[in-house]
Amino acid sequence: MKLLLNIVDKLVFGTLLLLALQVPLLADHYLQYISGYFAALEKQVEGFEANAKLNAYDDVYAMIDDLLLNNTAAVRVDAQQKLSTLEEYEDLTVALNLFASGNILQQSWYMFQPSRYDTLQNVLDNFEPGIPLGVTEILYAIVLAMLLNLCLLLPGKCLGWIRQDKHKTGEDRGGPGRKEGRKRGESLKDL
Repeated sequence: MKLLLNIVDKLVFGTLLLLALQVPLLADHYLQYISGYFAALEKQVEGFEANAKLNAYDDVYAMIDDLLLNNTAAVRVDAQQKLSTLEEYEDLTVALNLFASGNILQQSWYMFQPSRYDTLQNVLDNFEPGIPLGVTEILYAIVLAMLLNLCLLLPGKCLGWIRQDKHKTGEDRGGPGRKEGRKRGESLKDL
């Protein structure tokens, strides 16, 4: 039984290691994806800025505020879309800085946020598994796999230790002084 548990432990660790090795590669793919999206948004924002300058606004936000006050519904909707585009642009600027200077844990935290699920799904659609070549990425994967393995298998090992401890103490149920007293199955008359 112990041999089987050891084999399962090794298989779980190996699987977790292979999965953890994919995270740095996924982060690189994610960076490429958001970089392309950022470049497209940047062109739009530059157009907004040129339009604001051309029409003597202090900045893009002043132009959008003015457009939001317009009586025409289509102009207000367009202003809302411009505002959403600017917010996305600012979010992606923060993300690109994080991916340029942050560590793999920060990048992972960013990628796996539920609010970014759609982007992650788009990245995963074109993702090809592989093995990273950097020492940092490999060490990260080993540590992550060990921690996940510990978290997954520790409850089972604790149960095994408890059973083993109960089994060992079950042989000596009489407590202290039992060996000097009567043996199992002996009645008080036999003493």
